[in-house]
Amino acid sequence: MESTATRVLATVASGVLGLLIGSFLNVVVYRLPRGESVVHPPSHCTVCQAQLGALENIPVVSWLALGGRCMHCRAPISPRYPVVELLTGALFAGLALALPDVAPLASLDAVLAGVLATVLVDLDGLEVPPSLGWLTLVAAATLIAVSVATSDLGRLGWAGIDAGAAIAACGLHIGAGRGTPSGRAAALASSAAWGFAAGWVAQGGGLAIGVVWALLALAGWLRGDGGRRGMVAAAGAVSVATIVAGAIATR
Repeated sequence: MESTATRVLATVASGVLGLLIGSFLNVVVYRLPRGESVVHPPSHCTVCQAQLGALENIPVVSWLALGGRCMHCRAPISPRYPVVELLTGALFAGLALALPDVAPLASLDAVLAGVLATVLVDLDGLEVPPSLGWLTLVAAATLIAVSVATSDLGRLGWAGIDAGAAIAACGLHIGAGRGTPSGRAAALASSAAWGFAAGWVAQGGGLAIGVVWALLALAGWLRGDGGRRGMVAAAGAVSVATIVAGAIATR
């Protein structure tokens, strides 16, 4: 049985890691949909192209210290950057604190990061790259290994059911012909990943995600592309809430 010190250490470490991952997600969200590398060139101002130093890349702290402006050209830096970093850090720390066991923590953190990135890209009005959906699905699939390692195979049945419900709900929207083929592939992969992770954590309680997604898909279909973006954001919020609430409920 893990000690209190282990849990505290895992929570703090997860929060710090979340801040760093959140910073990286900001890069992914900006570059990946535009076909740019997420590792080269190094972080730079998108206005004056000046390369950012290490002290300008500290999550949240750098934005506050610089007053939300580039050190070189004084162009404003969107407050979304620190918000994403704080949100990711809070979610990672919250999961570490809420889960009854830290075994699935890395898998669920990766899924949550995928959810955030997908929603942000979609809200920017850009097409979600299929690679983002597939990477999130791979992260969710690692929960199979966690179930085997912890001899908790019962969760896999619920995970599969919820993944199917999420795919079916997504299919309602795709069936209406919305989006491009690559965008549909990303949507299906993301839906499967989010549903699988939510079902794995919340088990029977996660079935609600299928019903909610179906309603969101219908609303999105009725409202067109603008409704689709709102649907993705809402579906992401429902998925994250289901995972976190499920973790708390099973504590």
